[in-house]
Amino acid sequence: MHWTLADMLLDLVHNSVQANARTVSIDMSQAPGELTIRIADDGKGMDRRQRERALDPFYSEPGKHPGRRVGLGLPFLVQTVQVLDGWYRLESEPGAGTTLEIGFDPDHVDCPPLGDLPEALAAMFTLDGEYELEFRRRTDKAGEQSEYRILRSELRDALGELETIESQVLLRDFLTSQEADPASA
Repeated sequence: MHWTLADMLLDLVHNSVQANARTVSIDMSQAPGELTIRIADDGKGMDRRQRERALDPFYSEPGKHPGRRVGLGLPFLVQTVQVLDGWYRLESEPGAGTTLEIGFDPDHVDCPPLGDLPEALAAMFTLDGEYELEFRRRTDKAGEQSEYRILRSELRDALGELETIESQVLLRDFLTSQEADPASA
């Protein structure tokens, strides 16, 4: 079960990588009273029927989750957005990838916490597979704007293998520093 927004993002990126995406991008933008997130990939995509079924919590793509026939990631996120009086848009075409956009008020009383975003990002950047992941975060707090952008390929260039313990420690420290002071990016 997902408890934080960061967990939900990790689940969606994992789905993209499993859908053979070569490129996944996440844009997260936060301003007073508004959080928008856009996740886009160039994976296998879904037709209209598959999109409808992807929103059904009692359905999971055959063979995706051996031993269970439910898929709670996307339905749980959509339900969360609806509870927050937010909005979502899901677009997907076979062979053309998938784009999901959501928006809501992060100060809503029922909004789950953001969670440990650096930890979730570290997991996203180290999923198995050959893919590019771009994460961009923009914030506007009291009129002060900041932004940072991270590419998986640049992390690999700087750290080498991202799966080693040493690289994991450096990666988490770097991601934590970006969240602590995005203006320093």
